[in-house]
Amino acid sequence: MNGRCNTKLQSQYYTSLVFVSFIIISILLLLLLFSSSLSHKALAISPAFDEVLISDLKRKNLKSQWVQTYGNDSTHLKSGYANISAVDYHSDGKTLDATFLLASNSENASTYNQPFKKIRYGMLIAIASLYPNSGYNGANYDYYIEAVNGKWSEYLYQLFSTGSRVLLNSRINYTQPFGGPTIGQGYVNLRLDLGAINYPSKYGMSFYTSESYKSNEVRDFTPWVAVPPPTIHISTSPNNIAVRQGEERLVPAEIDTEFSNNVTSITFDSRTSFISSGLNVSVQRIQPPLFKIDVSRQTSVGVYRLPLIASLMIQTTTSTSPVFNDTATGYVDPEFQVSKKYPTIGYISSPANLTISIVPAATPHETFTTFWSTYGTPLAILSGGVVGAFSTVLVDYFKSRSVRKQNK
Repeated sequence: MNGRCNTKLQSQYYTSLVFVSFIIISILLLLLLFSSSLSHKALAISPAFDEVLISDLKRKNLKSQWVQTYGNDSTHLKSGYANISAVDYHSDGKTLDATFLLASNSENASTYNQPFKKIRYGMLIAIASLYPNSGYNGANYDYYIEAVNGKWSEYLYQLFSTGSRVLLNSRINYTQPFGGPTIGQGYVNLRLDLGAINYPSKYGMSFYTSESYKSNEVRDFTPWVAVPPPTIHISTSPNNIAVRQGEERLVPAEIDTEFSNNVTSITFDSRTSFISSGLNVSVQRIQPPLFKIDVSRQTSVGVYRLPLIASLMIQTTTSTSPVFNDTATGYVDPEFQVSKKYPTIGYISSPANLTISIVPAATPHETFTTFWSTYGTPLAILSGGVVGAFSTVLVDYFKSRSVRKQNK
């Protein structure tokens, strides 16, 4: 009887132990999944970067210009409130803040409260991971605020190459600045929640304003810029450049970023060559880059880091990608026609260093060793051939001479 009770108790004990173990394992798995989800969400942010300024001078160098997007009359347009002087932007990885500095120096509410007139401040966004020509002319998102009859509205659209756009977020007819966009004296600040566009890791942006009056509209675009600001990488052949005093050398190189390797200019302090202390480095070719290094015998031995600025072109569309299809849905958003006038080119300009080691001039022994290592074997073969041929001639000569003596 006692044995049966003991067996029953043991069975209940093991059943309880299995049940408790199952509960503990289930809790651990849930905690693991929960923590994994939290870590995934914590990592799901875009790269953060410090302030970047697109200055008025830089915009001129990059051929920024007004574009007539509707109509053919700009009489009441191109005011200082739509003329971009500069754009300052930065990100903490969660939001993107962009400040438009306008040609107008003071705030005038009546400017935004005129009948038949609209003013817009926005940014086009191209996601680098998507193929070129996706979206409207390469732009995958359009975020902007717009003033109509003194009322402001905020919009975020996703753009498609079919000629359609999808409204993701909006705030309609607000009169006071809120936590997002703000309007100030000579500036407009936009704040985009990067979560609304899925926290891209690499993307491009073009900032713009638009001003319309009745059926006419003009827009002011900046060229495309890369986000986050890329670092330019320089690789040379050989990797470590060592040039002797009194020597000259051509060094091929590769210059690239995460966005482009299409080099358009290379300058040393705004010049195409670097000249200092008998060291002369000039750019012989832009694409692919080729440097000519000329070192005088008076140049001091040492390591020289030459600062340079390289500019590379980025594009949001390519001729080899699928063309736009503006009739696939049977309806074409009017904004799609404007998209055909978007800029599709921008430039990345960033500093870098070209490192060159200057070593002492070769000694006579080193010169001979270098010469012999290069030409010694061919010379030895040639000399051997000459000696062999000459020896044959001599042997034949002495044989013939001996024969002649015997015949006398």
